[in-house]
Amino acid sequence: PGVRVSQRLRDEYPDEMTIVMQYQFWDLGVTEHAFEIGLSFKNVPERLLIPFSAVTGFFDPSVQFGLKFEASDGAAAK
Repeated sequence: PGVRVSQRLRDEYPDEMTIVMQYQFWDLGVTEHAFEIGLSFKNVPERLLIPFSAVTGFFDPSVQFGLKFEASDGAAAK
């Protein structure tokens, strides 16, 4: 919920997509709840808005560091 991408990208990646921010991106903006970025997909520029709540993982290959996020119902484990 809250992800804003073109219909073309929704059709190509209906459930999940990997976003690589390495060399060719522009206009990165970050707020408390989301980030917005310009990327090119098959040489077509696109603007994406991704709420942090929609991010399922993070990986930085330069330092071999990764995180996987899972949804929680808010109940603390005992």
